[in-house]
Amino acid sequence: MNLSLSSLLAPDTASLEHLAALADGLGAAVHQVAQLMGSSKAAAEEVSTRLSEIDSESSGRHMALLTSLRSSFITPLPRQDLYLMADGLNNAVEKVCNAGLLIVSTEQYRLPAEAMDILETLGRQAELLQEATAQFRALDALEETWIQLQRNSKRAERVMVEWVSGMTGDLLQRSYNRQREAAHAVDAAIVAVRQITVHVGSVLVQES
Repeated sequence: MNLSLSSLLAPDTASLEHLAALADGLGAAVHQVAQLMGSSKAAAEEVSTRLSEIDSESSGRHMALLTSLRSSFITPLPRQDLYLMADGLNNAVEKVCNAGLLIVSTEQYRLPAEAMDILETLGRQAELLQEATAQFRALDALEETWIQLQRNSKRAERVMVEWVSGMTGDLLQRSYNRQREAAHAVDAAIVAVRQITVHVGSVLVQES
């Protein structure tokens, strides 16, 4: 099979497709966890199953991206940057799924409004990350996306402080402990997304 020089020198976009799919998976995971708010036990079991599927799909995408990077002649970004982005997204999906599975296992379907607020913010960040995967050659647009990611991270962290500080002694000890566990699990997702934002900023600095 004859390949032209232009085709040989064209960056392999498979890695970007995997990144976009990982960002989409993050959004899907956040959506499923949001469905748990006010859910019934039966519906929650369906969400639990779907979260496990999303987590598995994300791991598969992560591995596929690694394989793609190892076999590509030219990549849109340095291989290490693409891998770190994929690893960060996969980690964020895992953290969101774990938070949802914890909520299901402890049957906490009536969490405070702050929990839904944070989930909405994480959902918006998933959308921004999906946009970012198409902006690595449009750095001005990527910078604006990075700014929005930063703002949303700060908002999520601020709301988390409000959630935790709002837990009062009015709660039974068992309920208090479980709600703190849920908050810690959601906070792990916030931290994971913040780390991806750092990678996006690193790409901006290196490619500018």
